Amino acid sequence: MTWLRDVDRWFIDEVLPHRQTFRRQAARLVAPGDAEDLVQEAYARAINASHHRDIDNPRAFVLTIMRNLAFERHRRASVVRFEHLADLDAMDIADSAPDQFAILSGHLELKRLIELMDQLPPQPRAVVKMRRIEGMLPKDIAVRLGLSVSTVEKHLAKGLAILAHAMQEAPVKADGVGISRLWQRHRQRSN
Repeated sequence: MTWLRDVDRWFIDEVLPHRQTFRRQAARLVAPGDAEDLVQEAYARAINASHHRDIDNPRAFVLTIMRNLAFERHRRASVVRFEHLADLDAMDIADSAPDQFAILSGHLELKRLIELMDQLPPQPRAVVKMRRIEGMLPKDIAVRLGLSVSTVEKHLAKGLAILAHAMQEAPVKADGVGISRLWQRHRQRSN
């Protein structure tokens, strides 16, 4: 396993052993259908932490990330509900169809996400597609790919972290800077 980066070793040794605790806590924080996604999002944030070696208690660190993510989800959900009610009261006729700008920007963002997914390393790309597009559970992905569940979770966290970073970066410029170059720059700045 000499090919693993320091952050990968840290993640496998310090974070993944607590995955059952994370799943139980996620089930308490969000709806059952969203629990696994909350855990995976927390993994992506944890593996992306530039100061991972300075974290005294990785278990508590990931649990804090999960609580913050769950709080943010609940806050957003309550804001959307409040705005939705206010809009319904204020409008005589509510047109729920998206406008042309929303449709075009949605298509462009989806196209960009697909292009970025196609640039992921092979294993993370396969795992992300199976989990996020096909909706497969990590244990089913592990069986299909002949991997352990922890390896599937590592690939999913890595793929999601790369995609999240790439989506936050400025649009890919004409100079051909791809996802791998953006990710390398990010990792160099983080180290």
